[in-house]
Amino acid sequence: MPYNRRPLNPLTPFVNQVVVESNAVNENFEILARAFLNEDPTTGVLKSDVYTFRRVDLSNATSDYELQVGEEAIINFTNATSVPLRIATQSGTYYECHLICSNTGGTSGAIYSGIFLNPNNTTYNNAFVYAQLLRTSTGDASLYFTYSSFRIGWAFTNAVFYITNYTQYKNIRGFQDIYGVSEGYPAIIIYSTNWHDTITAWTSLGTITFPQPTSGYILVRRLV
Repeated sequence: MPYNRRPLNPLTPFVNQVVVESNAVNENFEILARAFLNEDPTTGVLKSDVYTFRRVDLSNATSDYELQVGEEAIINFTNATSVPLRIATQSGTYYECHLICSNTGGTSGAIYSGIFLNPNNTTYNNAFVYAQLLRTSTGDASLYFTYSSFRIGWAFTNAVFYITNYTQYKNIRGFQDIYGVSEGYPAIIIYSTNWHDTITAWTSLGTITFPQPTSGYILVRRLV
């Protein structure tokens, strides 16, 4: 708030000097306070590095949409084996994703087939190296495989993962809970998948494929 300036008295010059200095100090404090409120005291323009949360529903999108920093997409799906995300991407971007599958059971053996993200809506023969640590009620294990797209889950999965997109370094890493089968579960998996390609541009976030009809939703939030 603006402060009240103290008036000058022509009969007390020394007191006047104190008043002038006091007014200057008050003015400086006001400028400082306004700066802490992210307001430019010279222009009155409000500035902030805080991004406003905004969600866009891409469940029925027919073309790729470019998320802005801080913006989140939701994609709902029902009994699907293939879900296009319809999100444009480019080198230098970074995303947080939440894959929530509502299925609690399904085709016998499908759990071992996995859930994949095909970047650019296609596959690249044996270009992806996958590493994971697994813990179930019966023990633990570490696995290392080669695939033709990003592996992001198993058949009965709730997963949180992070996507790094640089042309020189393309990676998905995260953790997931496997559920819905009778032995050894729930299970926790920590994993990372690298796309071993330093030339191909990743321009469309891609399509998620499931080994059996699956329902649920995915949230994709752009962080950078």
